[in-house]
This record gives sequence, structure tokens and C-alpha cells, in this order.
Amino acid sequence: MLAPLLIATALGCADFSRGRPSVDAGVTADAGVPGDGGALTFAAAVYPLLTICMNCHVPGGAASDTSLIFSGNAASDYPTVLQFVDTATPASSQLLSKVSGNGHGGGTIYAVGTTEYETILAWIQQGAPP
Repeated sequence: MLAPLLIATALGCADFSRGRPSVDAGVTADAGVPGDGGALTFAAAVYPLLTICMNCHVPGGAASDTSLIFSGNAASDYPTVLQFVDTATPASSQLLSKVSGNGHGGGTIYAVGTTEYETILAWIQQGAPP
């Protein structure tokens, strides 16, 4: 009886959130997907992918001493995220660098080439619309 409780406790504490999310990863049909020619928006396509960052990038969180702090509201967090975006050279954006694990204390969130990474890159390439 104790073994199932220990397993459930361990699983509850494990950080499986960095695993590969489902294919839609919170992206709605009208949000567009990379390669389909549809426009991506921050609120519908990118923000759902960044909610994983709220495990640490919130006031009082493990990464609360960084400049990327989320409030939990897409409209409020959009200007903050834009500070890490370079629409002139999208692939060089600090946001992509960090989520792919470069200089990020939390490790790799979305590896280069994953659907999630490509969604963020496509959004930046489209001018990073809200």
C-alpha cells in the first residue's frame, strides 16, 4: 500500500512538463501553425507554449531575479516577452536561445526543430503580433 503512494508522490514532483506537449500544445485552429501560411498570434499560439516558464519566471519564483517575469495574463506579458524578440533576425532572438537551453538555468524547454520551437520562430518571423 505504501509503494503506490510513494510512486504517486514521486510522479507528482517530477518535472514532466518539459516533455513534448501534445501536437496542438494549446494552439487553436485559427492561431495558425508553422508552414500553413496562417498568421500566428502571441495570445493564441505562443503564450500557451510559454506558460511552462511560469514554473519559475514569476514573482517569488526560482527565476524571479531575471527580466522575464510573467503575470499570468497574455496581454500584460506580451510587452515583457517582446524584449526577448528580434524580428530583424528572428533565429537570433534571445527567447529562442533561452527556450532551447542556451544560457538558460532551467535547461532546454523546447529543442531546436521541435514543433513548439518552430511555432515561436514562425511567430517572430511574422513580426511577433499580439
